[in-house]
Formats: sequence, structure tokens, C-alpha cells
Amino acid sequence: MEKTSVQILRLVGTIVGLTVGSALIVLLMGYFMQWDKPVQYSNGFFWAGAILIVIGILSVAGGFVQRANFNMVYAESAGQANLAERAQRTVSEVTQRYGTLTMLVASGILLIAISVAIGETLV
Repeated sequence: MEKTSVQILRLVGTIVGLTVGSALIVLLMGYFMQWDKPVQYSNGFFWAGAILIVIGILSVAGGFVQRANFNMVYAESAGQANLAERAQRTVSEVTQRYGTLTMLVASGILLIAISVAIGETLV
């Protein structure tokens, strides 16, 4: 139970860190491009969130192509690993990809929420 809660807290920290980092990039872009209206910042946060969501979806889609490729699966069976080790490796790869999806989609949703908040309060 403690291991799961530590992993969840680590994931939440990574999501918050990625969101803050992305927000700083949008704010710096706005500063250097001399955005003077809140709508421009709102659009910037929206596009940053949308890009993160698309990257997260593409990370899982790319992994599915590898897992569905018969040649790749056959090549893995040619090694010395037994069936349980190969299954464990496959599960860890899938879990890693879905963890990336979760992190990027959650950060994207937070950025879009920031965009909506800016649009609702300042416009």
C-alpha cells in the first residue's frame, strides 16, 4: 500500500512539475512575443495542453504498433528468457507507456483548465 501511495505522489509531483514547466514556457513565449491581451495567453495555454495530450496519445499508439508486430514478438521469443520473464517485460513496457499517457494527458488537461480560467476571469 505504501509503495502505491509513493508512486501516486511521485506521479502527481511529475504532473505538477510538467504543468508548471509548460506554463513557464508559455509565459516566456508571451513575454518575448509581446502578448498584451489575456486571450493570447489563454490560447497559448490551450495549445500547449492540446500538444501535450496529442503527444501522450501518440506515445501509446506507437507502442501498440510495436506490441502488435508479429516479427517483434517472435524476435523476443528467440532469446534465453522464459515465458514469465518476457510477459513481465511486456507488462512493464505497457505500464510505462500508459504512465506517460496519464502524465501528459493530466498535464494537458491542467493547462487547458488554466486556459479556461484565464478566459473566464480576465476577458
